[in-house]
Amino acid sequence: MKKWIAMLLAGCMAAAMLAGCGSTADEGGTEAKDEYVYLDEVLGKEQYAIGFRKDDTELCELVNAGLDAMAANGTFDEIGKKYPEIYDFLTLNKEVTADDSAETAAPEIEGKYGKGFVFKHGFDQDYPPYSHIGNDGKTTGFDVELAQAVCDYYGWKYEPVPFNWDAKDAELKAGSCDCIWSGFTINGREDDYLWSKAYSDNDQMIMVKKDSGIKTLEDLAGKTVGVQTSTSAYDMLNEGDQKALKDTFASLEVYESYTIAFNDLKAGAIDAIAIDVTSGNHLMSGQ
Repeated sequence: MKKWIAMLLAGCMAAAMLAGCGSTADEGGTEAKDEYVYLDEVLGKEQYAIGFRKDDTELCELVNAGLDAMAANGTFDEIGKKYPEIYDFLTLNKEVTADDSAETAAPEIEGKYGKGFVFKHGFDQDYPPYSHIGNDGKTTGFDVELAQAVCDYYGWKYEPVPFNWDAKDAELKAGSCDCIWSGFTINGREDDYLWSKAYSDNDQMIMVKKDSGIKTLEDLAGKTVGVQTSTSAYDMLNEGDQKALKDTFASLEVYESYTIAFNDLKAGAIDAIAIDVTSGNHLMSGQ
């Protein structure tokens, strides 16, 4: 009997630990996973979509129709549930009505974008949970799975084109990829690309260690803050609405990826990270 009670207690403790690891940041609050938290103040709000070359109207329209089909037949939601840290921020699955699922069969497409077309998916090779190279060497992430699903829908061949994020424009312009699909923010770039419909909302936040003593944006004065290059947070702090905030920092350290920045935060090399909340949730989760 005592052994059974001990096993039961151990199971309860394990369940509690798992529940704690699976919790997400409250909207606008400071509750986060493990020893990391977000400050209350939001740096900015944004939407994610897919960026195409401005003359690729037909391809953009087809991908839009594919996204609608994935939302209508439940594939979008099914993929989203694999990524709980971003699920609540997804939008297309919340816009589906009962009538939307009536017709989701792929149309017959003639010409360049017919079956067998090679769709070259350009993405950040280190931007989990949207796109990254897994430990097995394979491409993975929400955007990768969604792009693959759209390709399956049309009978296209999927070709991953991973790159460092600051090379995205050069890769797109050179034709190495057909689009930039990797947690890509529309806001502030509205006129730079031909955009798909938005499929996710997001917030830019400041992440700190829970015991850092940093509670507000004002507390960042004299601190060292990290950010990934060529991201929305980088633009906000260097050229946008939050430049005055950046000027209070001791320094703004720029990284190739948020994974590297997070490792420096853990090591105490920096005091905070300016990051989008869904990517931050993934890093906090330890996945």
